[in-house]
Order: sequence, then C-alpha cells, then structure tokens
Amino acid sequence: MKTSFFSSDLQRKIKKALSRFWQERFISLEDTDSPTAKDFLLKNPFFLNSDHFVESEPFPKTNPALLNEALELAGFSEQILSQKLISLSNGELRRLMFARNYMEEPELWILDDPFGGLDPAYREFLAERIKLFQKKGIKMQINEKEKGVPKERGVLLFSLKKLCVSFGSKKIIENLDLEIYKGQHLAITGPNGSGKSTLLGILSGDHPQIYNNDLELLGQNVKNGFSISEHKAKIGFFSPEMALQTSRRSTVLEILLENFPQPVLTEEKKAVLSLLSDLGLSNELNTPLKNLSEDLLKLVLIARAISKNPQVLILDEVPQGMSKLLDKISEKTTLIFTTHYPDEMPKCVTNELRLPINNY
Repeated sequence: MKTSFFSSDLQRKIKKALSRFWQERFISLEDTDSPTAKDFLLKNPFFLNSDHFVESEPFPKTNPALLNEALELAGFSEQILSQKLISLSNGELRRLMFARNYMEEPELWILDDPFGGLDPAYREFLAERIKLFQKKGIKMQINEKEKGVPKERGVLLFSLKKLCVSFGSKKIIENLDLEIYKGQHLAITGPNGSGKSTLLGILSGDHPQIYNNDLELLGQNVKNGFSISEHKAKIGFFSPEMALQTSRRSTVLEILLENFPQPVLTEEKKAVLSLLSDLGLSNELNTPLKNLSEDLLKLVLIARAISKNPQVLILDEVPQGMSKLLDKISEKTTLIFTTHYPDEMPKCVTNELRLPINNY
C-alpha cells in the first residue's frame, strides 16, 4: 500500500535542517540556496539538505499535474511557490506538507499529531483543510497526541506492531502500530466499518487473531504463554453485544455485586451504590434486568465494568452524557473507548486514534 506520512516530528526536522537558530527564519531572504516551496512540491527527487544538514534519502516523488489542485485544497495561491521553506510559519509549513502528501498520491495518508501546538482558531482552520482532502477519497488515519499528555510516560500497557486483522479477503485493520502507556487515555474514532470494535477486541484479548500478530497485552506476549483469564482480571470491558448475551434474571444491584468475592464487604457495596447514583440508576437497584430498556441495560453493564476498579477500562460506544464520570474514573484507571460523539470528548483524553476504512 502506498502510504504518505505527516508528523510534527517531520515538520521539526525540516525546520532544524534549514535553520540553525530560530531567528534565521527572519533573515532567510538573503539565503539564495535555501529551497523554496516550489522545490519542495515539484523537485523530483527532493533532498532535505543544507550547509549543516545532509539527508541521504529523498522525499517520495510527487505528481506535478496535481499542483494547482493541491495548492487550492491547502488554501494557497501560486504566490507561495516563490517563498523559501525556512520563511514559512508553522501553520503554513503544515499546509504545504499536506499539499505535498496529496501530490504523492497515497492510498493511505497517516497524519500524526497534525494539530499539536496550534492555537484553537488555527486548529479549526486546519481541520477544515483536512476535510477537503478527505473528500477526495483518500483513506486517512489521524493520530492526535497533544491533549494533556502526561509529562512522563508510565508503564507500557499495550504494544501492537504492524497489526493486521482480516475477515476472509477483507482487510479490517492493516499495519497498525500502537503503544498505550499507563496515564494515557485513548479515544478511538472513525466511520462505521473502520475497525474500531475489532481493535478493542484485540486489546481485550477476545479476538482470535491476536495470535497471528506481534502483540503485548498488559505485560504478556500473546505468543508466549498468554493467559486470557489473567488478562481479563485486569480489565473492565463493555460492548453493545454484551447486552444480548447477559442473563437478565438478576437485578441491577445483584449483577454488580456478583463482580466481588463473596461475601461482599460493606465498603464494596457502598462503592457500588455510589457508582449507580453517579449514573442515575439509584431508583433501579431492585429492578430485574429483563425489565430495563436497552439503553438502561447498557448503562448497567458499563457500571459493572467500572465497579471492579480495573487497571484498564475498555468501552465500545460510550453513551452520551458520561464525560464527567469518565474524567473522574481516569484518575485511577486507564481509559480506552470508541465514541460516535467527538463533541463530548472527556477532558481526560490524551490521545485520539482515527481509523480509516479499508476498502478491499
């Protein structure tokens, strides 16, 4: 698969290659050898070289026929072509990198932290530009990193290297690299069919294709004595399918208390009652599950996943209105969840992974 990459690290690399000190941007007009935007977009091959930096690998080739379209999508006029790369602002360089990625004609376009370090107004502007590129039918994977990331990474919880999952001839996830550390909270977004639930099934240890991949799940290598029961004991998990499989003979309170060793301690019962209160379920304590609406049943099952105080809480399709509760839970538990409501993203989220659709 032909893949193009954007990252803030690459942007910083370009800046450092062309300028030895930050003020050099302001005197760059005197440097006649400094590459221009036109060089960056059209020169094949293009090497990132300067008098203090030498790059042996060229950038991918671009299609010159796409120049005008790429400039328009990035929000530039042709005047940008004469400007030197070193003279561009951070936002301008990002847009130019977007234009170049488009001209590389990728099948998959990975944007790693495209909004990091930008002010809210320019983030919104850049997001609109990305939407225009998306309308051209390129599959995109957008990874956001700067959402209150902890200053220091904690223990590595999950390591996925070149994850591939397929169903028959259809590829659901292809070559996904992902690391999740303690203290990070990951929101997984993307259109229907992009593999969000599949990815959660991998992380929870439920998906049978975990053994076909190079994975470490909560400190266990899946190809070296992996214990599903040990893994399950460390996580709380919810998916909408669980509502179809759960026995409905128990009451709301009973199904949560079943999570604990018997007899249940007074402190454990108090914690369960407090959790149910937070979820607005105090009036349903003695209601049989069979008498609950589907929405309330899902909420009860989420409460059960939370009540065991797991090391990691994995939630598929978080309902609306849970942001404050998730923020509270994040103080003690690593969160991984999918959502169809990006406008209700909890404040605790540190990382966002947007999955593309694989049209194979």
